[in-house]
Amino acid sequence: MALAGLMAASHAAPTFAQDVRPGDGPAAVGTAGEIVVTARKRQESILNVPVVETVISQDQIQQQGVTSLTDVSSLAPGLLLGEAPLEIGTQVSIRGIGTTSLDPGIDQSVSLNLDGLQLSNGMAYSVGLFDMAQIEVLKGPQALFFGKNSPAGVISIRTADPGDTREGIVRVSHDFEAGQWRGEMILSGPLSDTLGVRVAGSYSHSDGYFRNHAVPATQFGAAPDVSREFGGGETVYLRGTVLFKPTSDLTARLKMNYTRDDVDGGAPFQLASCPDGTVNYLGIPFFAPGEDCKGDRVLNVVNLDPVAFPGVMNGGRPFTNIRQKFGTLELDYNVAPQLALTSVTGYYKLRTAAMIGGTYNGQAAAFVAAQKSFTRREITQELRLNSDYAGPLNFTLGGFYQDGKMFNDIDLLTNQALGFGTAPVLLTGTQDVRIKSASGFGQLRYKPWSRLEIAVGARYTDERRNDHALTSFTGFAGPYVAIRPPNISSKRWSPELTLTYTATDDLTIFGSLKQGYKSGSYNLIIPLVPGQDNSFGDERVRGGEIGVKARLADRQVFVNSAFYYYNYSGLQVGVNEATEGTGIPLLRTVNAGTARIYGVDFDMTYQPLPVPGLKINAAINWNHARFTSFVGAPCYGGQTIAEGCNLLPAPVSTTDPFPAISFTDPNVFGGAPSRYTSQDLTGLPLTRAPDWQVNLGASYEMAVGNGTELKFGTNGQYTSRLLTDLGPRADFYQNEFIKLNANVALEGGDGLWEAALIANNITNQYTTANCTNLNYAGANLPGVVSGAPTQGPGGSDEVHCTFDRGREITLRLTLHI
Repeated sequence: MALAGLMAASHAAPTFAQDVRPGDGPAAVGTAGEIVVTARKRQESILNVPVVETVISQDQIQQQGVTSLTDVSSLAPGLLLGEAPLEIGTQVSIRGIGTTSLDPGIDQSVSLNLDGLQLSNGMAYSVGLFDMAQIEVLKGPQALFFGKNSPAGVISIRTADPGDTREGIVRVSHDFEAGQWRGEMILSGPLSDTLGVRVAGSYSHSDGYFRNHAVPATQFGAAPDVSREFGGGETVYLRGTVLFKPTSDLTARLKMNYTRDDVDGGAPFQLASCPDGTVNYLGIPFFAPGEDCKGDRVLNVVNLDPVAFPGVMNGGRPFTNIRQKFGTLELDYNVAPQLALTSVTGYYKLRTAAMIGGTYNGQAAAFVAAQKSFTRREITQELRLNSDYAGPLNFTLGGFYQDGKMFNDIDLLTNQALGFGTAPVLLTGTQDVRIKSASGFGQLRYKPWSRLEIAVGARYTDERRNDHALTSFTGFAGPYVAIRPPNISSKRWSPELTLTYTATDDLTIFGSLKQGYKSGSYNLIIPLVPGQDNSFGDERVRGGEIGVKARLADRQVFVNSAFYYYNYSGLQVGVNEATEGTGIPLLRTVNAGTARIYGVDFDMTYQPLPVPGLKINAAINWNHARFTSFVGAPCYGGQTIAEGCNLLPAPVSTTDPFPAISFTDPNVFGGAPSRYTSQDLTGLPLTRAPDWQVNLGASYEMAVGNGTELKFGTNGQYTSRLLTDLGPRADFYQNEFIKLNANVALEGGDGLWEAALIANNITNQYTTANCTNLNYAGANLPGVVSGAPTQGPGGSDEVHCTFDRGREITLRLTLHI
């Protein structure tokens, strides 16, 4: 078994220490090595917080070379990420609960809290990580303190603040595999006794990790040029921090961020499974020569010929451009010696432009190209009042307001070189979504005696959304059809009860009961059709956890363990089905019936006193996540009645939107496009929900003389088999895998310089957590028949996945000035 092989490996232990920061309520100063967290929006020892979380310190971020949330996932069992194309962004799951829909209108089930700014858009997770102070991964629903969009958990990130002394850092790194250069510069220090400033900037340029072996068939709409190194581009990230402390009772912290990401080719999709081989049933060579239909470093994606796709953006080269501006103004004021008021004002604006060929074909261009412009803007305001009285009763009271909007502009262009006589622009449309959300929350914490805390709290949220759409079926010039789907209104209570028993200074037992939800929204994937309701409903969760936290063996060992059990209803999941009579995929978000997850989280850190500088860590997540009721899920393309596509009979369609193609001729497409439309997925595992994830590792630091230190680290991650796409097919699964990482660094001049070599995924595993099924062999033209006794000429859908990078080797040089 692969797990046995991992037990011999090791995992770089998270070092749970941070500087005390007044910005989250009364300061909690711990002993040396104390773990200070802000899971309840105030500083507390992790030993006293009734929340399961993984904390990654600034030192570990640097040692492990953490520059993205994908790197974070390798250190936090239960956390998995999947990359999605266009404006969708990163899809995040904790314990198998997360966003699986290719829909920019959906909020993530795992929210991102960046310096107090609450974000739930997938693109926000693409922000690179640098100059971080601490990362906290909070597992399970966090509705009380982090709002309505956290039914699965929260990733809370604090960036570094200016210190009391002047600091300058220059850092340069090079990844030899992707040809990626990355540079960072940080200048920080006090301008006066009350004012500090920190300015940080990062720039990276990559040639592209994946190799593109596409062979353009120019007579079928492919451009003659090909981007041979796929996924390259450049990123700019600028951050400014101003910290103002005019008095001991008042702190003002301003964070301003700007990011620019330009990616050539978009997401690294490639074929992972071709159940019918690489035969092009229409006689058009959509498959590239030599296509191996497996995850590796080689993919096949052609550029689009602007002559075949009139109006295509970027000269026909698939791309994604992302611009983000965001920041927070945090004010902390001690209105009394034991009473602190916090105000957090947040602003976020995202602009993206993207274009892809519909099925990422490797020889002939796809039948459809999609290009989009997406904007999301949010203004938020939160107020919190925290008490820290010496008596048995304390409280937190607060309110939150959000004013948001999303604007999505979509064009579906058709390949004129294929000769089907379709209009150059199949559909074009816009959708304008407005969001208004207000909530109040509070928690009472009562200690009948010093070692027992009973905390009860609730959040009430009132959220409203509306969508205004314009759709044209004849191209860019119109005429446009105005469509207004029904308004969405959610009014929900999210109560929480926790018991925390601190038996000794080194042992805590806790339990919690929680309820949370995530608001419904609108499908913004494709232009809206008149009469269509593109809304979906709320996602809700109820359950609880029981856990133990302990420091053992003279505080050399820290242990954290919990059992959790949650029921979800209305789980928002993404589905992919063929539009009746056209073959064009319909991607949308639906509410599944019910799901249940339960399992155990365990982690342990050991720092032996006889061996200073040595840290050993182990972390395990066992998770059972299944749909308990999901009747009526759409069938995948080519699924027969015998394979389970046997629910909801569909009428035979005789619609012929493309006169050059016959949809009812049995000699061409096997008769009627479909017989049944749906299946029963009850009992199926949730997407991105492996039963087991295990991390093991160690790090060691030793002095080698003359102010020089040598640092070693190694870690290994085991992940069991997991589902990557919604359906019962065996090739929808990612097989179990092990990834091994190692790092070595030499630090000299009493910390003035450092040279580090970081090797990730040494075993060169190509893995995925995000796949979709599509009719690749026919570029989504009709021919794949579902719900019939036999398949149509297109056979079964192929499986398309975004694969994580294989082996990465990075050399990094750091200079403190």
